[in-house]
Amino acid sequence: MDTSETRTKTAAPFASRPRAGIRAYLVGGGIASLAAAVYLIRDAGVPGAQIQILEQAHEFGGSLDAGGSAEQGYTMRGSRMFGAAYGLTYDLLDGIPSLDDPSRSVTQDTLEFSQAAEWHAGARLIERGQVRDTSSLGFDNRDRVALIQLMLNPEASLGAATIEQCFGPHFFGTNFWFMWCSMFGFEPWHSAAEFRRYVLRFLLLLPELASMRLIQTTRYNGRDSIVTPLVRWLKSQGVRLRTGVEATDLEFAEADGARSVTAIHWVERGRPGATALGADDLAIVTLGSMTAGASLGTMDAPPRPAPQRDAGSWNLWRRVAARGSGFGRPQAFCEHVERTRWITFTVTPRDGRFFERMQALCGRPAGRGGLVTVKDSPWLLTFHLYHPPAYAGQPESQFVSWGYGLFADRPGRFVPKPMLDCSGREILVELFSMLGWQDDLDQLLAGATCRPCLLPYTTSQFMPRAPDDRPQVVPEGARNFAFVGQYCEIPDDVVYTVEYSVHSALRAVATLFGFTERIPPTYQGLRHASALTDAMRIILA
Repeated sequence: MDTSETRTKTAAPFASRPRAGIRAYLVGGGIASLAAAVYLIRDAGVPGAQIQILEQAHEFGGSLDAGGSAEQGYTMRGSRMFGAAYGLTYDLLDGIPSLDDPSRSVTQDTLEFSQAAEWHAGARLIERGQVRDTSSLGFDNRDRVALIQLMLNPEASLGAATIEQCFGPHFFGTNFWFMWCSMFGFEPWHSAAEFRRYVLRFLLLLPELASMRLIQTTRYNGRDSIVTPLVRWLKSQGVRLRTGVEATDLEFAEADGARSVTAIHWVERGRPGATALGADDLAIVTLGSMTAGASLGTMDAPPRPAPQRDAGSWNLWRRVAARGSGFGRPQAFCEHVERTRWITFTVTPRDGRFFERMQALCGRPAGRGGLVTVKDSPWLLTFHLYHPPAYAGQPESQFVSWGYGLFADRPGRFVPKPMLDCSGREILVELFSMLGWQDDLDQLLAGATCRPCLLPYTTSQFMPRAPDDRPQVVPEGARNFAFVGQYCEIPDDVVYTVEYSVHSALRAVATLFGFTERIPPTYQGLRHASALTDAMRIILA
């Protein structure tokens, strides 16, 4: 339920209280918590020195991470794309000085960089080592009818249906499906409701789906371009950022129909502790994590599953959900690892051979050719050449590529075992062979380092769900707490995006402090005649 009556009821406790007496505790160090801290300071007037962020890992950023070196090989669990639909993110970052030039904001830096290094995919789909014609989406009439019905029918009519229950087999062989699923991460067994939200939210992308011209990217990876500037700004405001602190449970109290968090239990360096919350304190909690339990492999060894203790954010949600109704159902998302895991991989070439061949194939320089999906790959490999430098401080002559496989359980064509069991070398053998480069295989392998990464929960937010499986950002009756991140419910918006996490943070702070009128409506293509007309023209072509 997301009504104005509910918002008014839950906003009352903090709307009129003196900000000097409020202490805020934020659980999780990902973009949702970092954004919430900014909103608390900038929009709610809470002094930074009265805000603490508790993070289980030893660095902040959550899914926006990056590491490694030119010598040992760079690493990156995931990559992010941006665009005009990311209005809240750009508004948030417009007040944050960029990494290299404090006189320019992160938003200014990103927009300037995206304009200078505009994407235009020259090899969006590759099959049998050749660039495929993507001028048509490849629909037949049954595909068109099914897609239009999905768009026009209400989300509630879909329930927990999967995408494959809404479309025939032909749909999953179309250019549209290969471009869409590899761009956003959808698989046939994922939620039809989430797929519908994406189609409507990104309807503007349809005419440029093959070229990817509307996509924008940050100058560096997400950690260097977004997280580091945010952390630096929050520290300058006096925010206390605590790493190595795992929140393990929340205590609640109920009075007069309202629920409050009264304590946060945590473990720091093996020692348990608890923080009691007073009447003027609040908690903003990130539930779940798409990168929990991630593990890295090497050029010669595959990544091994991480211990269950590394999934602390899921364990916290399980305990919270057991406390009462309205807190969601985490098992709908985290107990189907065989359907949510990915293998991503970061390639650090030591010479220019790989990038030279790809630039010749795409006809575009590195960083401007968009995503490349190998359509006939059993793993459905997709990768992207980063514009150098992708990392702050990266040598000028160094290139980096990042990619992933959607079907990591399947055996490869040239490496006959699941991608899950492959070393970085074996992943490169499969990739280079699928591209038809066996003639140069030894030299290509000798000139590159590939670091694979196992992510058990990467697409868990796409799993089919019932309406109450995700809690509201501020549950009904909540007096001093909110939930943020990818696993709370925001009507019409799309998970698996930075924008969703930022949106959840704004909703949390705005609802608790009573300024929900500042939250702009979520863009939906059906409400915009020009976008809908252009999309229909492409669908019916």
